[in-house]
Amino acid sequence: ARATRGPVTMVLVSLITWAARKSLHKQDYSFDEQLEEASAKGGGLLELTRPQQYLVLGFKDRNLEARFLDDLARVSQPRTILGLTMALLMVVVGRLMQDGTLYVIQKRFGEDDSLDWDYEYYFITSALAILVFGLGLVATLVIMKRESFQQKRVVLAIVEASFFLYTVIVSVDVCLNISEWNSYEDNKPLYWWLFMSFYELFPYTCLFFQNLPGYQIAGNMFLLGLIVYVIAPLNNDIIGDQKDVVQQRCRGELVLYKDPLNSDPEGEQLCMTLLEFEQWIWPPLIVGLAGFALLIVSFIIEQANRRAFFTKCCLDALNRKQRKDQEDLLYSIFPKDVARQLIEKQSSEKKEGTAKDESKSFNSSSTSITLFRQKTVARMHQNVTILFTDTVGFTAMS
Repeated sequence: ARATRGPVTMVLVSLITWAARKSLHKQDYSFDEQLEEASAKGGGLLELTRPQQYLVLGFKDRNLEARFLDDLARVSQPRTILGLTMALLMVVVGRLMQDGTLYVIQKRFGEDDSLDWDYEYYFITSALAILVFGLGLVATLVIMKRESFQQKRVVLAIVEASFFLYTVIVSVDVCLNISEWNSYEDNKPLYWWLFMSFYELFPYTCLFFQNLPGYQIAGNMFLLGLIVYVIAPLNNDIIGDQKDVVQQRCRGELVLYKDPLNSDPEGEQLCMTLLEFEQWIWPPLIVGLAGFALLIVSFIIEQANRRAFFTKCCLDALNRKQRKDQEDLLYSIFPKDVARQLIEKQSSEKKEGTAKDESKSFNSSSTSITLFRQKTVARMHQNVTILFTDTVGFTAMS
């Protein structure tokens, strides 16, 4: 049963992916057809109709979306490698080094029974995070270096999966340790937010310079926000515990400053309201604004990337059209064998980097001399006279 479970799962995933792609595919866009229509109307590239897009999920032509993701992965290769490398370093410096330091301190100066399983658990979560980003970095390097592997968009899925798995690790870590973090520093109300931000959330800053599509980042941010803002606090009853901490802190500060409102219940309630704002609204607001800024920046960059991709595809279509027009011109002047030989010669020169610009290559005198020196032309046209060449315009063309 276990042997057949893997193939069945792969088939099921493939069917789900195919069905989702089929349902999202709403347009068949062709740059060549759009260019022909624009040329027929007397317009240029600016007259081309842009492909339709979903609000979040990209082009409605899913084949075009796949081409865009492949191109995006190739262009973003340095950013992708840098982002995964920095995330890996942040986990090593931010998590593993602190866990190691606490372990050594507790081992050296603590009691014999004070070193419990929690430190081993911290090492496990840090090791898992390092493993996730390390494997993602290695897989990215392997795919990028393999020229035979054309579907480079897999790299974007690897990066998304790496941060998704790290989000799962963070979620489990927060749910299990939020109460312990909250007990540090004499139950200071903001400490668990500060600890979580620097200890858990710092690798997400690498997403600011990752060239990922906005919807991939949005998925991770939604899951992270759901865990941090809802599940973890409610699961550990942090709100109920913190109300008592806030009340004790409020009374202590009123006594410390000898505030005349100390004996006034309204003053105590005002103090508690301000401290609750400091704890429950201000820290989530800062972290939430950072996540919101990340989403806005990612969507802005994505739209710029899509415009650049559209322009690149338009230029490619225009070059294909010009090349076809030039080949048709050669076929109309020369016999097929001669025209084919000239086209192949021009293509080989272009690949070697010795050919000039296509728009000038057929008008330059040096190219014309080279063409007319070919013995094939003389063999195929032994009876051609100067009068005939003048009639069809060969002399003017040369």
